[in-house]
Amino acid sequence: MAKREERSILCFVGRTNTGKSSLLNVLSGQKDFAIVDPAPGTTADTVVTHMEIHGIGPCKVMDTAGIDERSALGKKKRRKTFEAMEEADLNIIVVDLARAAHTRDIALERSLLKKASQDGKQALLLYNVFRKKVKDDETAERCRATVDRALGGRVPGILVDASDPREQAVLAAFIRTFFRRESREIDLLPGLKSTGFVLLIIPMDEETPALRLLRPQDMAVERILRKFAIPVLLRLNLAKARSSAAREVREERRRYEGLLRHLRESPEGLQLVVTDSQAFDIVAHWTPEEHALTSFSIMMTNYMSYGNLDLFVEGVKTVDRLRPGDKVLIVEACNHSRQCDDLGTVQIPRRLKQHVGGALDFRFSFGRTYPEDLTGIRLIVHCGACMIDRQKYLRRILKAREAGIAFTNYGILLSYLQGREVLKRTVRPFLTHTSAAP
Repeated sequence: MAKREERSILCFVGRTNTGKSSLLNVLSGQKDFAIVDPAPGTTADTVVTHMEIHGIGPCKVMDTAGIDERSALGKKKRRKTFEAMEEADLNIIVVDLARAAHTRDIALERSLLKKASQDGKQALLLYNVFRKKVKDDETAERCRATVDRALGGRVPGILVDASDPREQAVLAAFIRTFFRRESREIDLLPGLKSTGFVLLIIPMDEETPALRLLRPQDMAVERILRKFAIPVLLRLNLAKARSSAAREVREERRRYEGLLRHLRESPEGLQLVVTDSQAFDIVAHWTPEEHALTSFSIMMTNYMSYGNLDLFVEGVKTVDRLRPGDKVLIVEACNHSRQCDDLGTVQIPRRLKQHVGGALDFRFSFGRTYPEDLTGIRLIVHCGACMIDRQKYLRRILKAREAGIAFTNYGILLSYLQGREVLKRTVRPFLTHTSAAP
């Protein structure tokens, strides 16, 4: 569970009834995974399967709705298809070879190639040979040459028969040959030494699942062990730490500082403290400056954004320019049943309201959906994104930047609300240069 598997995302796109679903079935080797039917518009939403393509690695393959359906529902399907294209690493544009060669109407295919180029995505062409329409290879090659010239002849293409499961090896080899897979490695906890303790502060509450750690906590433990460092897990009692009873606060602080002292004075030493972001109001002030400090949310955001923490640090500065009534969008990558003091829906809105000095207009987006219309949003605050693909997360960031909307992260925001010096401290473990910090 700890190791996050990074997948390349491949997306079949095109008109209705070009054979996209059949090709997904062929490539995945699952005959009936995607529903195939002569009726137009059978695929109503993006269908996803996971597989391994030798020479590429683990992949997520998506089958999308046709983009040429002209109806209100077709418009919604088209939006979903475009979302998939923007998240994919490779867009595979499927063309009905006989139809395209006969009608010479390739405007939609050309628009898909243009969109892929504008999005900075790779594209390949699959010319589907429907054997009822094109019965011999010579005719197929002649039709393919005609359509390929009309599309500019710059994008690699191949003839396939989507009805033939034996095409799997040919299709996989074609993708493997032309897909330029980008491999960008980034360390979850950069600079981690192979000695010493790393203290992980995990304040369990009503929303904490039983019998398992959350994914970022699990990933951190795995990384620390792999480096031969020593993870130490502490459940901090936030109720006592924030209690109005001074005795309870003293007891919890004494327990925490005693552990810190023990780890610091041990032969191994203490190299890093990683806390749950919601505990910054306690941990940032109870942990001496000599100890490096960050949070699971900041760790995940740095990892998921390929080290682009500067963007989130810059985005959080918008908090000081917010005014009562401004729209703030809070986004979480997963859905879960929310308890009384939920971080995203209760704690962050409460703390932002206190900081701004008045009510804000909060909007919420949970799970894999994300609003297309960001009109009027002043600030987007996103979780650590541990439960979605990197590609989906980066698409959300890009959409916000294109709309001129500040984008930040739970951990960055919560540390910033404790003071600029706290933010500087909590991003320091990840930033080579801290000039972007406020």
